[in-house]
Amino acid sequence: MNVTGLDRDALHIYVGISVYLLSLILLRPIFRKYSIRSFIALIMVTGIALLGEYLDNRHIITELGISGIGSVELRASIHDLINTCLLSYVLYALTLWTKIFQSITKPTRLLKQRP
Repeated sequence: MNVTGLDRDALHIYVGISVYLLSLILLRPIFRKYSIRSFIALIMVTGIALLGEYLDNRHIITELGISGIGSVELRASIHDLINTCLLSYVLYALTLWTKIFQSITKPTRLLKQRP
């Protein structure tokens, strides 16, 4: 946090959207269909967010177990999960249920081929 100068909430948002977009790019050769690729990217964002929260709370979990997490830590973890995942889920929903990111015109050829 001191290196970037950003708040923790902003870092969570940037990490979440970066993981989502990077997953979409890296999974493109593996999954040609966008709906499958975006769903897997969403799973990856959620997994990274859960892993981050485990790492944040591992000192409590190793000492007291999962039941040792108090309401303050639980509230902070839920807040971090929402910050990390929300924008990715919104982008997924917009691409799945709307036509906001689809092209409205068909691409035309810039050069005409000679017969």
